[in-house]
Amino acid sequence: MENTSEKRRASAGRAPEKKPGKRRRRRSPVRLVAMAVALVAVLGGTFALGWHFGVESTRYHGDILLVNSEHRLPADYVPEGLVNLYEQRHSFRLARSDIYLTRETYEAMEAMFAAAEADGVNGFIVTSGYRDYDRQAEIYAESEPGLAQEPGASEHQTGLSFDVTTETSEGFESTEQYAWLRAHAHEYGFIQRYPANKADETGIDYEPWHYRYVGVEAATRIREADITLEAFIEQNG
Repeated sequence: MENTSEKRRASAGRAPEKKPGKRRRRRSPVRLVAMAVALVAVLGGTFALGWHFGVESTRYHGDILLVNSEHRLPADYVPEGLVNLYEQRHSFRLARSDIYLTRETYEAMEAMFAAAEADGVNGFIVTSGYRDYDRQAEIYAESEPGLAQEPGASEHQTGLSFDVTTETSEGFESTEQYAWLRAHAHEYGFIQRYPANKADETGIDYEPWHYRYVGVEAATRIREADITLEAFIEQNG
């Protein structure tokens, strides 16, 4: 039998045995991917909710924004890239020095009016462009019923629309300027936003002076089909 004191000395010389601990479980790649997908879904849902209650209360077809009494812009919506038309080169006259549009809209409009001038048609006067929510509220409050859109429902808040006229006493639709726009506006991405006899679709009576930028392809298709922007988005949305 082994001596007790020798047992004690031998035991003292050994390192204490470690108790087996819990091994860390590695997360499988499949589980990590599933977690990432779930996170993206949550973020996407959050974004979708935000989109539904902001600019998303409007409707889009591709890059085309629809704004009317049923599809409104929020009060804080301001389009990106607004430029002061007075500070830009322009082949048209301005009723005021504080009219703004998005740069893309301005560039298309400038090309359009330059082409009209080359055809011997000039004298266009741009009277209105971008309006913010508060300014539209003022105009709405000052106007007779049916003559102005409610704030948030006006296309002018998009920075993609402008009103135009010329010096005439007979109405803009009777002028050569209007005739030129009717024939060529789509070639530069513009539509007459509120055509005659379409108020049941647009919610707005005939406005031969109001033009909206939607891009050349969409403008051409809308003109060829003789439909409104509402109908175009309904058919292609």
